[in-house]
Amino acid sequence: MEEDVKGLGEYLEILDRRKKQFFVPALIILLASVGLAFGLPSIYRSEATILIEQQEIPDDLVRSTVTSFAGERIQIISQRVMTTQNLSRIIEEYGLYEDERRSKSMSVLVEEMREQIDLEMISADVVDPRSGRPTTATIAFKVAFSGEGPRLTQKVANDLVSLYLDENMKQRTAHAVETSSFLTEEADKLQQQISGLEAKLAEFKENNINTLPNLQQLNIQLMERTERDLKDKQQQIRTLEERRIYLQSELAQMNPTSKLYDSDGSRVLSSEDRLQALESQYISLSARYSSNHPDLIKMEKEIAALKKETGAVGNVNEIRRKLTDMKSQMAVLRDRYSSEHPDVKSLQRTIDINEKLLREAKSSKRPSRRQPGSGEADNPAYIQLQAQLKAANSELHSLHESVLEIEAKLADYENRLLKSPQVEREYLDLTREYENSLAKYQEVKAKQFQAELAESLERESKGERFSLIEPPQLPEEPDKPNRIAIFFLGFVFSLAGGFGTVAVAESMSEAIRSPKALMAITNAPPMIVIPYIEIAADRSRRRYQVAGLIVVAMIVAVGVVVLFHNFFMPLDVAWYVIQRRLGFDV
Repeated sequence: MEEDVKGLGEYLEILDRRKKQFFVPALIILLASVGLAFGLPSIYRSEATILIEQQEIPDDLVRSTVTSFAGERIQIISQRVMTTQNLSRIIEEYGLYEDERRSKSMSVLVEEMREQIDLEMISADVVDPRSGRPTTATIAFKVAFSGEGPRLTQKVANDLVSLYLDENMKQRTAHAVETSSFLTEEADKLQQQISGLEAKLAEFKENNINTLPNLQQLNIQLMERTERDLKDKQQQIRTLEERRIYLQSELAQMNPTSKLYDSDGSRVLSSEDRLQALESQYISLSARYSSNHPDLIKMEKEIAALKKETGAVGNVNEIRRKLTDMKSQMAVLRDRYSSEHPDVKSLQRTIDINEKLLREAKSSKRPSRRQPGSGEADNPAYIQLQAQLKAANSELHSLHESVLEIEAKLADYENRLLKSPQVEREYLDLTREYENSLAKYQEVKAKQFQAELAESLERESKGERFSLIEPPQLPEEPDKPNRIAIFFLGFVFSLAGGFGTVAVAESMSEAIRSPKALMAITNAPPMIVIPYIEIAADRSRRRYQVAGLIVVAMIVAVGVVVLFHNFFMPLDVAWYVIQRRLGFDV
C-alpha cells in the first residue's frame, strides 16, 4: 500500500478545520508565558570594580610582610566579609527580605543573601619578575549584589565594597603588626640568650684564665724559659756542690787552732789531722772513682792504719749531718735524672761511704776523735773557710728553694698545656654557640626593622591596596528576569502546543476527509468529488471569527505594550535605545 503523503494544502486544510484546537492551547500557553514574564519581580544588579594596586615604594627598598597571592587574599577577605554578623547587620540596616523575615530564620536569610552576592576575578597575562615566565595574575575583581529595588541594591553594594576595602586594610595592618610583634619577641629572647652566653663565656674565661687557647703560645714560651731557668739553677747547684765539697775537704784538713811549723816553715800535721785529711780526700775521690780504684784502695789502708794509731773512728753527728745533706741532694737529682746518671751514681757512692763510716762510728765504743771545730777556733784560715762553707750552704739552700719554685711553675705550665686542648674544645663550643646566636640575633633584628618599615607602609596606605575604580551604579534596567526571552520562548511553546494538539486530534480521528483516504480504503478512485458548498451562514460566521481574532490580537498587543512599559522598560526609553542601536543620532 502506498504511503499516505499529505501536501501543504492538506495541512493548511487540517489547520483551518481544527483552528479552535490550535488557538486555544496556543493562546493559553502564550498568556501564561506573558504572565510569567511580567509577573516575576524585577531583580536589579549593582556591581563595583576594585583594582589591586601595587605598593608605591619599590620592593627593593621596603618589602611588604603580606606575600600571599592576590586571589587567595581576596577569597580570605570575602570569607571575613560575608560572615553572619556582617550580613545580618546589612539585612537589619536596609530592611531586606521584609516579607520573608516573618517565616524564615536569620541564618536562612543570610544564606540567601550570600547567593545574591557575586565575586568575579579579573585576571591578566603578565610576566613574573622573579622567574621571567608568563603567568596569569589577578589585577582586579568585581563585587555585585542583586536585589529587588535599584536604590536599595546600590546601597547594599556600596556597603559591601566598603567592607572589602576596610577588611583588606585591617587584615594587612594586622598581619604587619603581628609579624613585627613576633620578630620583636624573638629578638628579645635571643638577646637574653646572648646575655646568658656572654656571662657563661666570662665565667669560663675567669675559671680557665691561664689555659685559654689564645695563651697557648705564651704558655709554651714561659715553659721554655722556665726550663732554661731550671737548667741554670741546676748548673749553679752543681757548681756550689763541688765548691762545698772542696771547702769541706779543705776545712777537714785544717786544724781550727793555731798550727805548728818545723824549722823549714812547713806545717806539722798530727795523726788526727792527717786522718781527717785522708778521709776528706777519700770522700772526694770516691765520688769520681769506683771502689776498686788503686788510689782508693791505697787510701783505705792509710786511713785504717791512722785509725789504729789514733784510736778514733769519727764523729757520729758530723757524719749524720753530711748524710742528711747528701740525701737531700739525692732526692733532688732523682726527680730530674734517672738512676744511671753519672751525678746520681757519684753521689750514691759518697752516701754509701758515709753510711759505712757512720756504722763504724756507732759500733766503736772508743771515744771519737776531736773534731776540728769542737773547741774555740782561733785559726784565721779555718775561720775563713768556715765562713765560706756557711755562705755556700746558705746559697745552696736558696738555690734548692728556687729550684722547687721553678719546678712548681714548670709543672703548672705543663698542666696548662695538657688542659689546653680540652679547654679549647669547650671554649670553641661556647664561642660557636655565641656567634651563632649573635648572627641569628642580627638576622632577626634586620627582619624586625624590615617588619617595622612594612608596618608603617601599611598604616600609611603606601603598600598594596584596593582602589575603587568603578563604584556601584544605580541600575537602570533589571538584570533578571529576561522578559523578552521568556515571552519568545512562550510564543515558541504556544505554537508547539497548538500544532501538537492539532496533530494529536488529527491522528486520533477516523473520519474520511479526502479522495486519497477513500481510495486507500476501497482501492478504487471515487467517481466524483463534491466540494463543500458554503452558505451565507458560514460566511457570516467566518467574518465574526476573523473580527474576534483581530480584537483578541489587539487586546493582547495592547496588554503586551502595557506590561512592557510598566515592568520592562518605558516606551520612550525603549524608543531611544532602538534609535541608538540603529545608529541614528539622538
